[in-house]
Amino acid sequence: MPSHSSSRAPGPPEIRDVLATIERFFRDRLQGREGSDGGLAVDALPLACAALMFEVMRADRSIDASERERLRALLRAEFDLEAADLDAVEMLAEQQVEEAVDLYQFTRLIAAHTGVAERIALVEQLWQIAFADGELDAFEEHTIRRVAGLLHVRHSDLIAAKQRARG
Repeated sequence: MPSHSSSRAPGPPEIRDVLATIERFFRDRLQGREGSDGGLAVDALPLACAALMFEVMRADRSIDASERERLRALLRAEFDLEAADLDAVEMLAEQQVEEAVDLYQFTRLIAAHTGVAERIALVEQLWQIAFADGELDAFEEHTIRRVAGLLHVRHSDLIAAKQRARG
């Protein structure tokens, strides 16, 4: 009986190689490594923020093209990502959300390495994604409220961010 490695990606060898290279790149750059000054390398934040954005997008069990476009625009503007990095962050964030047991791994990273204003701005961005398809689903709202709580964002700031995002 042939042995199968459970860690190998499905598909032709070329695709597995590309996926392995992308995953290795982001594992090395994004997953909470510390910088030379002992602080967190800033590259970890786009992945954590993108993961939370994906969680909001999939909360209503339907990822709309307008939500995906909004996510990409927010990540591009916030983190100044080039197209290749943006594609990789988006793909890896989606994978991370699918594999995550909870949101704490993402919110812990963000809360530990950002200030209150940045966390409120992220919550506003989550609202923008939820509103991108023209509807605010109850599951999207619940997810954003849960994330805001984990980020230690005050209720009044949560509501103000929602109003700003609604326009």
